[in-house]
Amino acid sequence: MFLKVLKKEFLLVGRSLGGVLSLLSLSFCLIFIFYSSIEVNEALGERSVRGLKWAIVFLLNFVLVGQSLWEERESGGWNASLSSASQSTLYFAKSLVIWICTSLVNLAIVAALSVFFQSANMERFAGEWLFSCLGSFSLVFLGVSMGLISEESRLKEIVLPLLQLPFSIPLFLFGLEAEERFWREIGFYWPSVFLLLFFALFYGTLGGLFLEILRKEN
Repeated sequence: MFLKVLKKEFLLVGRSLGGVLSLLSLSFCLIFIFYSSIEVNEALGERSVRGLKWAIVFLLNFVLVGQSLWEERESGGWNASLSSASQSTLYFAKSLVIWICTSLVNLAIVAALSVFFQSANMERFAGEWLFSCLGSFSLVFLGVSMGLISEESRLKEIVLPLLQLPFSIPLFLFGLEAEERFWREIGFYWPSVFLLLFFALFYGTLGGLFLEILRKEN
């Protein structure tokens, strides 16, 4: 059953592929704007480039989650799937599929940053991509849970960012600092990785709890 749910979620993402490609184009445009306006005259520092990367990752997750939820709402797929699978199964399946898609797009973003910015060289490509994926993991759990909660409101498009933004701030503050610490230390600094895995576990558990409370109220 879980595999069937995963297949359905991949099909939903495929239907919103145009939105993903548009977002990828937007990400490259943002990178090029920062490159042409700042990097050409004065090289950005490593922390600034990573901040830009995290901002683009947040935008990527926000749009892809919103697009996937919109496709499912229009097709009535969520309510139809509830008859054959639990709410938690649907929640984790949707989060997993969106995370896989964003991780693939993160490859292109990190590669583009490495090409355009001097401070982001290809030698750190694997580490930069790792932290992009870990950050996306938390953002996807958060976005999907907040998106499903916002479905109960008439102002879905407004409620989703209002719910997601405050919960994202701790991840940005601690996640960016954890990545900075990772590159300062000698060898593979596991505490930075464990911190972002903790955020993913926290947001995933929190989202499941919110959905369970919402189900009981309904």
